[in-house]
Amino acid sequence: MAEVQVHTWEPNSNSGKPLFALAEKGVPFDYHYVSLTDFEQHSPEYLAINPAGTVPTMIHDGHLFTESTPMCEYVDRAFDGPSLVPADPKQRYWMRWWGRQTDINAAALSVLGWHTFLGPMARQKSPEELEKLIARIPTKERRIAWATATKATFTDEQLGNARKQLGEWIATLDARLAVSPYLAGPDYSIADTVAFANFYALPMTVPEYANKANAPHYIAWLKRIYARAATMATFNNSRSLGKRAFEIAAKLEAEGE
Repeated sequence: MAEVQVHTWEPNSNSGKPLFALAEKGVPFDYHYVSLTDFEQHSPEYLAINPAGTVPTMIHDGHLFTESTPMCEYVDRAFDGPSLVPADPKQRYWMRWWGRQTDINAAALSVLGWHTFLGPMARQKSPEELEKLIARIPTKERRIAWATATKATFTDEQLGNARKQLGEWIATLDARLAVSPYLAGPDYSIADTVAFANFYALPMTVPEYANKANAPHYIAWLKRIYARAATMATFNNSRSLGKRAFEIAAKLEAEGE
């Protein structure tokens, strides 16, 4: 058994952050797959590990970590390997600023994710099974949220607003990456880890905004991170989303500089 245990879903959004960070540091870990589409994060077995029923969960040295971005900073400080936190205090500030902005703008992405992926998969289950799965969610607020999400169908206006917000966010990323190869400065940092985990698939999700003509610096940043050995190693461990990631990487490479 490895020193580090990670219970999480795919290398995607919050679920993927510690997977990318551990791979960047070269830390061996045991990957315990938690299927969100099967509500395994609310199973009795998982709730015994993390009573909040959220992913990811990381266990190291007898301690439990459940917040994905701070988890990455812990990984950086707890293990040897290349630093993912800038030494310069101003760059460290920007690393955390971009991490915060990533979390804010990921909300629009979740609307599209539920519309195209999670919602339809959840609705493949019978109403009776869904009711049982939702009933075991530990908090009332999250039971209401999941019940709403599994039944929700978004209007064209809501979907359009989400796509527009992502387009504005891509423009913000592109402007920053026009003056710096990475978000916090000249070197790869946790800011890039958490932003990439959320926004690596935008060329497929919102191709009208995430393309070489409209956002060349964002596209070049994606290519740099896709080319990292840790990124490809992480996607190789994927069960369902890795194929999409490899398709995006191949498309970006084929388009050239």
